[in-house]
Amino acid sequence: MANLKVVALISGGKDSLFSILHCIANGHQVVALANLHPPLASDGSAVEDTDSFMYQTIGHAVIPLFEAALGLPLYRQEIVGTAVNQSRHYGYVEAGRSGDLDETESLVPLLMTVLYDRPDINAISTGAILSDYQRTRVESVALRLGLTPLSYLWQWPSLPPHTDMSLLDDMAAVGQDSRIVKVASGGLDESFLWQNVADARTIARLSKAAARFGSPGDGAVLGEGGEYETLAVEGPPPLWKAKIVVNEGSRFIIPGEAGSSSLRLVSPALAAQTDTCSSVENLRIPPLLEDSAKRTVDDILASREFNQEPSQTTHIANDLLDTDPIRCLDIAHSRSGGTSYFYRTGHGQTAVAQMRAIMDSLAVELSRASIGMVNIIYTSIILRDMADFGEVNKVYGDYFREPNPPARATLACRDVLPDHCAVMVGVTCLPANLLYARKGLHVQSRSYWAPANIGPYSQAMSIPMAAEDTEDSPNLVYVAGQISLNPASMEMSYAESSDARARFAHQAALALQHMVRIGRCMKVCSWVAAIAFVVTGPADSAASLAQTSCAAWRALHAGAPTAETQTDQDEDFDVWDLTHRHGAYSVRKPEHSRMGTVSRQAATPPLWVVQVDALPRNASIEWVGYGTTSDTLEQVEIEHLRYLLSVFRDRIVLAPDSSGTNGSDGEFP
Repeated sequence: MANLKVVALISGGKDSLFSILHCIANGHQVVALANLHPPLASDGSAVEDTDSFMYQTIGHAVIPLFEAALGLPLYRQEIVGTAVNQSRHYGYVEAGRSGDLDETESLVPLLMTVLYDRPDINAISTGAILSDYQRTRVESVALRLGLTPLSYLWQWPSLPPHTDMSLLDDMAAVGQDSRIVKVASGGLDESFLWQNVADARTIARLSKAAARFGSPGDGAVLGEGGEYETLAVEGPPPLWKAKIVVNEGSRFIIPGEAGSSSLRLVSPALAAQTDTCSSVENLRIPPLLEDSAKRTVDDILASREFNQEPSQTTHIANDLLDTDPIRCLDIAHSRSGGTSYFYRTGHGQTAVAQMRAIMDSLAVELSRASIGMVNIIYTSIILRDMADFGEVNKVYGDYFREPNPPARATLACRDVLPDHCAVMVGVTCLPANLLYARKGLHVQSRSYWAPANIGPYSQAMSIPMAAEDTEDSPNLVYVAGQISLNPASMEMSYAESSDARARFAHQAALALQHMVRIGRCMKVCSWVAAIAFVVTGPADSAASLAQTSCAAWRALHAGAPTAETQTDQDEDFDVWDLTHRHGAYSVRKPEHSRMGTVSRQAATPPLWVVQVDALPRNASIEWVGYGTTSDTLEQVEIEHLRYLLSVFRDRIVLAPDSSGTNGSDGEFP
C-alpha cells in the first residue's frame, strides 16, 4: 500500500509535526489535519490546559493557525470523556465494558467527519515515540475505521545512532522550530519556556537536567515522561507555507502545581518564512540495516565457507525428538513455568473449515479447563499450502479480540502434516494463576523499527519462567516469527544482487535484526535458542542456507560487551547489542546488558535450521526466537520449542552438536 492518503493527528507539538515529514518522505500524501481540544464554554473560551492522559492540550488556541501555516484543511473537535481505561494497552472491547466514555473514543467522530469529506483517506499519522499508552489507543481507533496507522518516530532512540538526542538533532537539521510551552519536571524551570527544543544549547541543558533527575535513555530529553511539552512554530518547505509568531508581550507565564509552569499565548499570528536554510532534503531516514547487520552480511559474503559448497552433515539432538507431536495432550503444567503446549487438527473439507473447527475446539477445551483464549501466549500455524493463509488468518483473528493476542509463527510444510490435514495449530497456554504476569508487545503501526503486526498476533509475549512469579524472577520471551519486511513500507526487502546466497544473507540479517529489536523492547538479556525456518530456491541448497543462517546467528553473539564495559562511546560498540528498556507511558530507566549467552559455558545459544515448503510473503527465512530477561540463565525447558522440533524432526538441516551449540570454531557443523 504505497502512496497512502493520510490524515495527520496533530497536537501542535514537535513530534506530530515532524512525523508528517516522514510520511511525505515515504511517498505518502498528507491531505488533512485533525486535532482534539478541551471543551469550549458558551462564550467560546476554554481552559488553557487539561490533565488528559491521551492528548496534549496546552497551546490549543494556536492550533487553528496550522491550517494556513501548512496549507492543509484542519478538522477539530472537543474531547469528551475521561481516561476510563488507564491500562498500558487499549482495546475497544475493554472500553465498551464501562458506562463512562473513554476520552480515546473522541477520535472516532472526529475521524468519521474527516472521512466523510475525504473518503479517499486510508491512513493516519501520529507522533508516538515510546508511549504504548498513546500508540495502542490510536491504533485501536484507526483499525476499526479501516485506516493504516503510521508512527514513523516509534522507538526512534533505539535506532541508529542510538541516542535520545538524535531526534532533536534531526529536527534541527531540517529547520523545525518547536518551542517549549510547558515544564513539569524538577529538572526544568520556567527559564526553559519558549526555548527552541532543537537548539543545541537547549539540548545541552535538557541533557544536563535529565542526568540530574533521570537516567540516560529514559526519554526525559524528549519529554516522554511529561517533563515538558512543545509547540511547533516553523518548519521546512514545501510542508510549511508560513511560520507562527507569538510576540514576547503576548506570552504570559502561568505557574502550576508542584513547580510546573506553562505559557499562555495571546494573539498568535502568521508570518512569511525567512529561514532559507531549512530544507526537507536534510531529513535523515534511519538505515534499513544497522552497521552490525551490514558487517554480518559482508563477512558472510567474504568468508571462505560461503564460497565453498558446505558439508551436508547435521547434528541432531535425539533427546528432543522422542515425542509424538500429533497425539492429543491434556492441558497440564510443564516442568518449567507452568505452561502447557499442544497441537490440534480439525475436520473439514478445506483449510478454512478445519481452522474453524480447531479454534472452536480450543475455545471449548480451554473453557472447560477454567481458562480462555486470552491464556494462549504463543501459537504456531502449519499449513499444507501457503495459499490458504489469508483466509485461515481471518478465521484465526475472530477468536482474539483482546489487546495483545498471542505471538505466532506461520509456515507451510505438507510433509509434517497427517493425511487430509490442511492446517495444524499448536498453542502454548499460561495457567490462570499467572495470567496477570503476561506481558505483550503488539505494534500495529508502520515505523522504521520493526514490522507492524496488523491484526491477530503480537510481536512478542513475555511470561514468568517459574511456576510462581516473584518480583525478581526472570521471564521467558517468545518472539513471533520474523521475516525480512521493510518496516516503513511493509514490503519484502531483497538485496540488490544477482547472487541467490547474497540475497538470502540480506534476508537473514534483516529478519534477525527485527527479532533483536523486539527483544530490546521486551527487556531480553539473553537468547535461549532459535529456529531458522528456510525455503530453498532453484539455486540454493539447504546446507548453504543453514550455513548462512548459522553465521548470522553467531555474529549476533560474537564479542557482546558486558554490562560493565558497554558504553555508547566504545569504538567497537556493536549496535545489535544495545539495549534500550523503554516502557509505556510511564518511561522506565534503561538497563544495559549483553544479549547472547545461555550460560557462561556456551558462547552462542543453540540454533536449529529447518527446511519448509513456504513462508509468508514468499520469504526465504523466518526466525523464531526465545529469550530471557535474565543474563545468568541455567538450562531452560521450552515445551513449544521441544514440540516444534519434534514435528519437524525429518526436516532439520542443522542442529546443535553434543555441546549444545552449533560449534564455536567458525566451521559449518
